[in-house]
Amino acid sequence: MALPNPDDEEILEIIDQRRPPPSPVKYVALSVVAVVLVVTGYLFLRHFTPAEIMNAATSPLEKSAALTGRFLTHVGNFLTTSHVSSSSELEIGRVTATDKLGPLIVAKQDLALKFTNVDEHIFGTSTAEVRVLGRAFYYVPLLGPQATWKIEAMEKDGVRVCVVHAPALRVLTPVNVDTRSLEIRTNTGTLRTNRQEMTDAALGDITPRLNREALVHEVAVRSAARKTIAAFVKNWLTVDANWGPARINAIQVLFPGEAAVDTDFAIPGFYDR
Repeated sequence: MALPNPDDEEILEIIDQRRPPPSPVKYVALSVVAVVLVVTGYLFLRHFTPAEIMNAATSPLEKSAALTGRFLTHVGNFLTTSHVSSSSELEIGRVTATDKLGPLIVAKQDLALKFTNVDEHIFGTSTAEVRVLGRAFYYVPLLGPQATWKIEAMEKDGVRVCVVHAPALRVLTPVNVDTRSLEIRTNTGTLRTNRQEMTDAALGDITPRLNREALVHEVAVRSAARKTIAAFVKNWLTVDANWGPARINAIQVLFPGEAAVDTDFAIPGFYDR
């Protein structure tokens, strides 16, 4: 029979000496925590029924689902909605008076312009079709050597008429262009690469063409221009004793090259206006 090793007994004794003795404070703390948990659980179960506990547990889930739906809707709107912004710069140029002309705007006319530019080449034909709306304003000068106004009185069929010889109608250039209505359709030949050149040329043609068309169709606005000039003249005739309603019954406006027998009275009833 083997005798006990004295070295092993010495090692065991050293380990037992290193272990701290159990403290009663530890057990007291654990007991207090257990009591607190029991009391808390009792109070919780006393104030809340199982149904209320389930509602409390599911309510955050419903709110989370609602928030998730709103978030997804916002993301969808963000991905499908475009935000357009613009920036502009304006430099004020030279400002001058119109004392040399003094234009009186007397009529306006809307112009619907359509034209096609064609560029034929051995490698193909390129075209640029343009549609655009413009607005032309017509005026007569009040100042300068071109303002050749003349006013005279005459009696025609018992009616005392003020005949106004107005200067020739002129177009206020450049004609206004409504860029919102601008349409340019460019087609190029199979071996042509001048699409941008055709577009630039078409854009450059718009204003000169509108200016020419407005001048060609000047006759169409004469009737409207007569009414404006007659109303303008009447304003100062009514305050002049020599040309007041007591002496004048109607106003007739004539442009260069027109005769009195060719035009109607612009304001046939002087007293009615």
